[in-house]
Amino acid sequence: MTHKNPSLRAGGTVQGKSQPAGSKQPVATSAAPQRPPRMALEDNKWIVENYGTEHLTIEATETKQTVYMYNCKGTTLEVKNKLNSIAIDSCQKCGVVFDALVAECGIVNSKSVQIQARETVPSIQIDRTDGAHVFLSEQARDNTQIITAKASEVNVSYPFETKNQEDDNYIEQPIPEQFQTVIKDGKVVTTIFEHTG
Repeated sequence: MTHKNPSLRAGGTVQGKSQPAGSKQPVATSAAPQRPPRMALEDNKWIVENYGTEHLTIEATETKQTVYMYNCKGTTLEVKNKLNSIAIDSCQKCGVVFDALVAECGIVNSKSVQIQARETVPSIQIDRTDGAHVFLSEQARDNTQIITAKASEVNVSYPFETKNQEDDNYIEQPIPEQFQTVIKDGKVVTTIFEHTG
């Protein structure tokens, strides 16, 4: 190897570290130790963490209780009765079905998550998540706000009424990911970007 710097070039070449043919460098395996699954009620907070492909059920006894689901993969969680809120953090391919919430359901740092509201949920927040599907009941359809930030592949399904009751079905709609921002009359105006073609 030679140097671009003339004073170093005069000193000769620098030898790189060479390995004998056929030898491979050891690969470092620093996998985090697997923590044991845990589901516990601490004060008013249900903690569900580190589960695999289990089907779990929580029966809320008070509306001030919350659920925090963390680091689960392939888990289905059913929450019965009305409670305050649900937080889903760092989960993959999980599903959460709940009756009703007082505040919100939040999803953060997750992939391929599905949530279903059987009754009402005022707000759903989805942050830093790839792949979320929200199923709303007829009660929640017109009364739920969905807030997304740094989220992709987010869809919402809800009951859709037609003139023919036999055709009533769920309709699936995407949540927009692309926006267009312009400055008009000194104000920032952002609209959904639609492809035409």
